[in-house]
Amino acid sequence: MSEFDVRAGRKSFVVTVAAVYVAMFAFPRPSPFTPSEIIAVLVAGGVYLLVGFYGTELYARTGSTWALALFYAVEVPLAGLIAYWMTAFFLSGLIMLPLASLSVHTLPRRWMLVVCGLIIGTLGISYGLVGGLEAALLAGIGYLVAIVFVVSVTQMAVRERRARAEVERLAAELAEANLKLRKYAAQAEELAITRERARLAHEIHDTVGHILTALDVQLELLIRLPLDRTEQRQQAAEQARILVKEGVTDMRRAVQALRPAALESFSLPEAIAALVAGFEQMAQIETSWQVEGEVVPLPPRLAVPLYRAAQEALTNIRRHAPTAQQVTVRLCYGPEVVALSVENGPPRSPPPAAVVSSPSASEEGRQGYGLRGLRDRAEVLGGAFSAGPDEEGGFRVEMKLPLSQI
Repeated sequence: MSEFDVRAGRKSFVVTVAAVYVAMFAFPRPSPFTPSEIIAVLVAGGVYLLVGFYGTELYARTGSTWALALFYAVEVPLAGLIAYWMTAFFLSGLIMLPLASLSVHTLPRRWMLVVCGLIIGTLGISYGLVGGLEAALLAGIGYLVAIVFVVSVTQMAVRERRARAEVERLAAELAEANLKLRKYAAQAEELAITRERARLAHEIHDTVGHILTALDVQLELLIRLPLDRTEQRQQAAEQARILVKEGVTDMRRAVQALRPAALESFSLPEAIAALVAGFEQMAQIETSWQVEGEVVPLPPRLAVPLYRAAQEALTNIRRHAPTAQQVTVRLCYGPEVVALSVENGPPRSPPPAAVVSSPSASEEGRQGYGLRGLRDRAEVLGGAFSAGPDEEGGFRVEMKLPLSQI
């Protein structure tokens, strides 16, 4: 029994008993109360109120069935005795209605019916001892109707109160779940930001390291070449200048937003087509752009890695194979996989002898963080990434991502 039910039971006892007593003394009797009868009725009513007032609280605190059994064992006979003394007032049995109401709160249905039956039987006996069998039957039937009404109203109130308490509990749980969800979302966002910062820092470090290594080679060559080899020194200086520009471009690209601006306004095929057109214009290399299969909209987590793969592959071609004969960019939509491939043919002619680069620097450029980052992205999405030379002396980059990620 809840604390709310205890307070409601107390009020019910006080109001009902007080109303009955006021009406009893105000109602005219064939013979007035003697002083001893008044004292007995008042003492019995006081005991009835005290037991009802503190007995409910005791049960609410302890939950003891023995305390509850003792409560009804005292209250039912005591209320019957008061009703017997006050049978001249035909509504004296109303003081037992709070016991019926309380049984709805505290007892299972079976025992509640037992208590209500005891109340009706006690009232019937009380009225029967004074007025005979007819008075007992009339009191039993009359108070049966009253108790049925009280029990029905109390049950409706209990159901409404429990439903409200359940709604409040669910609302509190929902609010707590929303709070936890916001905390988890904030933690996930913070973790994603931390990872992305680490990725960008790694990419910048790797790109700058590669550029500086290649630049060091060109400057070392420039220092070691004799002064009379002007053409070769000029080529080395020009290559160093190109490396510096590429380094600045790579750093700017590394700190751009994760989602390319082109994907904000265009679909993936349109964005890659613009990328290919820009590459073909700048590199002056014949480039074939192909889209195969039925084009389906892709979420950013798939579209961005594919776009970055095309961007990285074309950048590497312009950097490491500027004299490639042919470049083919293909985007293929399959039933289960979307694949992007970028292939470049072998160069038309070897690079000038004066422009030298160490094999390790070249390998680092091809397998540096850009390609490793693309491979990591593909693996996280359950896909695959490959990059390496082909049989004809060219180079092929390919990324495959499962459409199940949509």
